[in-house]
Amino acid sequence: MSENPLYVIEHWAVAEPDAGRRHLIARGHDVRVVEPWRGETLPALTGDEAGVMIMGGPQMVTDLASHAYLADECRLIEQAMAKSVPLVGVCLGSQLIAHVLGASVGFNPHGRMAMGFYPLDVTPAGRAFFDGPMMALSGNQQGWTAPSGATMLAHGDPALTPNQAFRTGDMTIGFQFHPEVTRPILDQWQTEFAAHIGRPGTRSKAEQDAGFARHDAALKRWYFGFLDRWFQTHRAT
Repeated sequence: MSENPLYVIEHWAVAEPDAGRRHLIARGHDVRVVEPWRGETLPALTGDEAGVMIMGGPQMVTDLASHAYLADECRLIEQAMAKSVPLVGVCLGSQLIAHVLGASVGFNPHGRMAMGFYPLDVTPAGRAFFDGPMMALSGNQQGWTAPSGATMLAHGDPALTPNQAFRTGDMTIGFQFHPEVTRPILDQWQTEFAAHIGRPGTRSKAEQDAGFARHDAALKRWYFGFLDRWFQTHRAT
């Protein structure tokens, strides 16, 4: 496996290392977690990195002016794309990438919010990444419009978060949904964001629990396979 670092950018005190991070470590990647929200400095990319993953968090792209580190992350995204470093954005991460690409990021116009498992519909271009329709875990108040020039890979509920996955160029991909969440992290969601459960669009706690029990194993199988293909394709061992 490449000895070059694979940076994971986190935005909150997550209950435990997520499933994707653990998988990458188990595959031999030199995973380096950076938490700019705690004041840690983002790396200056050389172009030799194994990759960059920008994860989710409670921050909003519409509050970009209030969080200087998010503006720094936008510059990191620009660096990654300019230097052809494999880049993955999850939820907030995908929103930041979409913002850098000129897309609009904002709240659902009807005040709806996603929290729970929802159907993911794959586009013809998305079949290169997804085997077919699947159930995916979401937790978000904001979403993005399709970035100009990007290829849409998956859609969701048109009344909730219609855009779920895109790719731009050969090295950058964004997912609005959360394939990385473990059961302890979902427990954390249900505790720290309990006030949101019951808002229009959200699933009840019982529905979230049932969805995790029924769909998480398949979601993780897909995610681990994606991570292996994405990083191995772009960084030969």
